Amino acid sequence: MAISKFQAIIECKCPRCKKGRIFTDSPFNFKTGRRYFTHCPVCNLKYEREPAFFEGGMYFNYAMNVAILVASGVATYVLLDDPNQWIYFGVSATMVVLMVSFTSRLSKSMMLHFFGGVEYDPKAEERYQNSLKEKA
Repeated sequence: MAISKFQAIIECKCPRCKKGRIFTDSPFNFKTGRRYFTHCPVCNLKYEREPAFFEGGMYFNYAMNVAILVASGVATYVLLDDPNQWIYFGVSATMVVLMVSFTSRLSKSMMLHFFGGVEYDPKAEERYQNSLKEKA
């Protein structure tokens, strides 16, 4: 059974087969956590649809960072009973820095799923495996 589009975006899976990973490493690896495969390891879909395709994901990234800033500001206000402005700044900046690896990955995944022009194909993996057998 295939996973939903929402789950595929959150888990950073290929939009065509929903099985292959988009990124090469864990998001906890801050050095290489944002590197992505050029093609899906399962169905061979080319991820970057055109040169600089993923740069459009910066708009998703911006929206997520604004949401993090607002949420951390409200949480700081509620939990610390309206502290000094520098506390707001420190908490908000810390949250954005801690979440940068996740928001960057998620924004690229969203860009690929929403604007990649690729629909889910349950037989994509099977066709790719058959083409590999034919070449051999």
